[in-house]
Amino acid sequence: MKRFIYICTMILGLAFSASAQGGDRGPGARMRQRMQEYLQTRLSLSSAEAERFTPVFINYFNELRQVNQQYRGDRLVLQQKIVDLRLRYREQFRPIMGEKRSNDIFVYEHDFVDQVKKIREERLQNRADRERPGKRF
Repeated sequence: MKRFIYICTMILGLAFSASAQGGDRGPGARMRQRMQEYLQTRLSLSSAEAERFTPVFINYFNELRQVNQQYRGDRLVLQQKIVDLRLRYREQFRPIMGEKRSNDIFVYEHDFVDQVKKIREERLQNRADRERPGKRF
C-alpha cells in the first residue's frame, strides 16, 4: 500500500510540475517576453496596438532566432538575412503602429540586446570577483 501511495504521489508531482511550466516555454520564450514588454513600453503602444503587435513580434523573434542559428558561421550572410527579415517585418509592423514607430522597433531591439549584454557581463564579472581567492571584503 505504501508503494502504491508513493508511486501515485510521484506521478501527480510530475504531472503538476509539467503543467506548471506552460506551453509557451520554448527556447528563448522568457527573453522574447521581456523584449516584447520593453518594446511595447518604449513604443508607447496602446492596448489595441499591443494586441495586434504581439503575434507579429513573436513570429519576427522566432524567425530572427532561426536566422541567427542557421547563418552563425557566415557573418556577412547573417547580416544580409537579418536586413531582409527586418525589411519584411517592417512592412507588417507599419499598419499596426505607423511608419516612424515601425522603424524604431529595430533601434529599441538593439538597445535591449545591448542592455542584456551589459547586465550579463556585469554578472559574470561579479561572479569572477567573488570566486577570486584572496579578495575578501
